[in-house]
Amino acid sequence: MYVTKSRVGGAGASAPTDTKDFGSHVRMISANCGVGAYGPRAIYIRPFCVDTAKFTGDQAQNEGEYPIRKALAPVEFAEDLKEQLEKIAPARVLKPNETARLGWLVDGEFDLIDGGSPVGRFFLGGHLGTGQSVLSLHVRVTDVKSGVVVYEFDMYGGSQLQGRAGTVRASGLGRALHFDLENAAERIYLTLSTNPYRYGARSNVSLPE
Repeated sequence: MYVTKSRVGGAGASAPTDTKDFGSHVRMISANCGVGAYGPRAIYIRPFCVDTAKFTGDQAQNEGEYPIRKALAPVEFAEDLKEQLEKIAPARVLKPNETARLGWLVDGEFDLIDGGSPVGRFFLGGHLGTGQSVLSLHVRVTDVKSGVVVYEFDMYGGSQLQGRAGTVRASGLGRALHFDLENAAERIYLTLSTNPYRYGARSNVSLPE
């Protein structure tokens, strides 16, 4: 998964927010000099909107099951996202009647959920990308107290040229939706983290003169 477009909000900016959510404590610099929001006390996740998303490809045993699979995709993604974002701060998936009271609210919309074709991936997926899955979505991160959308970005990705074998991150001949949702959740965590891979970390901080 890749972030294709992003926007960073700041203090004093106006942005749409969930009016049911209020009260947070997040470390932001008011005259912020371009410093991004960080260190939320908690992260709340509202299942992403899927009603206008195009839902196609290999998603279920038959077309009669499609509406159920589409309705459950946001629930599955919210759980995947909770598992990733609780590496940053305590995270919780909001029920329909619940509201966030502090920290960040993460929500968004799915644009395209295409499971592709396992048959296409079997024959030509590794060379021509035939049958590849595609996932496209929009993500918002809102500071609940201020109502400011501190980060907002679009994401796009899928199975690409994985072919028939698949990997721990790609479905191969299996159902691609679950892999794509998990990969998207992990990419959101990586995007919102500072140095998640610990590049430059040292076991010995003493440097020679």
